[in-house]
Amino acid sequence: MDKSDQYFYTFDSSEHRNFGNFLTRNLHELVVYRYAIYNFISSILRARYRRSAIGFLWSLLNPLLTMAIMAVVFSSIFHNAVANFSIYLFSGLLPWTLISNSLLNGSLSIVQGEAYLKKVYVPKLIFPLVTVGVEVVNFLLSLISLFFLAILLGAKVSWALLSLPIALLLTALFLLGVVLILGILTVYFRDLSHIVQIAMTGLFYLTPIVYQTNVLQPTSKLLILIKLSPLYYYVDLFHAIIYNGSFPDISTWLICLGLTIVSLFAGLTIFSLREKDVIYRL
Repeated sequence: MDKSDQYFYTFDSSEHRNFGNFLTRNLHELVVYRYAIYNFISSILRARYRRSAIGFLWSLLNPLLTMAIMAVVFSSIFHNAVANFSIYLFSGLLPWTLISNSLLNGSLSIVQGEAYLKKVYVPKLIFPLVTVGVEVVNFLLSLISLFFLAILLGAKVSWALLSLPIALLLTALFLLGVVLILGILTVYFRDLSHIVQIAMTGLFYLTPIVYQTNVLQPTSKLLILIKLSPLYYYVDLFHAIIYNGSFPDISTWLICLGLTIVSLFAGLTIFSLREKDVIYRL
């Protein structure tokens, strides 16, 4: 086979139905297009802050100002010390921003990639992956910058911080699975992105970010409803590691691991079934 033809692929119905072939092909394509993924992520980040006077510093100022305003308001409501409450807010707001932005932008990831998909061959899996990748980079920039402030406020520095990369990896893979599903569904139902936006607003208040669950009765129906949300367990990982300075409970790790496996498997399965039909629906 001539070298110029090595990146051309032929799809047939048997491959379309074979989940194993789908995974093998896409893993190979992600390796081949790794530089494209890097360029997509870097160009999106540059475009986000283009012509801004302080550029990437907004990745620090946005969560910092949001945290400061919410800390003053809600610490007064719940009668907590501002410094202590700020650390709790910091440890919940950062993963929530990662989750929220990934799902909101991810629901439009395939639709927004229409210009590329209709002109050249680009693996469709790249677009959901890039969306989550951009938000992970933003998360890391904010985390590194604001963590010094959190230490000044009295955040606990412990060995539990070593588990932070694992918590981030589980969260990112869970989000990738959900984004794969939302990205495909939005191609068929364009209003879904607006529904996701409304749903994330409701889930924000259903997730313990500006309040702690210990203010609720153990038998409270609201607490039961909170624990039915998968997002609760991922935010709880970061609360334990950053705010409590302790390793999360094994039960929390197992729940997050299970949710991540289910999300990723469901996302890849749906993506494998519909990826070849997407181009005709854009």
